[in-house]
Amino acid sequence: MTTVDRSAAMDHLERLAAQLEAHSFQVRMTAPAGLYPRLRVINPMEPTMAEDVLASNASDGEWWYWLSWAGRIGHASDVVTAAERIASVLHVIRR
Repeated sequence: MTTVDRSAAMDHLERLAAQLEAHSFQVRMTAPAGLYPRLRVINPMEPTMAEDVLASNASDGEWWYWLSWAGRIGHASDVVTAAERIASVLHVIRR
């Protein structure tokens, strides 16, 4: 992943993090050298329910959010839908 790609991935993940924090998720961004940046998303009511989310561009240049096990969540331009899908994976009941 190039420096430009890493920067763009982190920008997309930061937007997603803000959306998830607004819905009471705990989030933590990590960007290990040589690996894709990732956002650790934790259900605060059940901390064992957690998932790593990545942002990556496809061959056509479009950016997508992905679960760590290669499950595509949704288009990076639709942060609201991506956050809702993550909530369903982590079984969060909205208040």
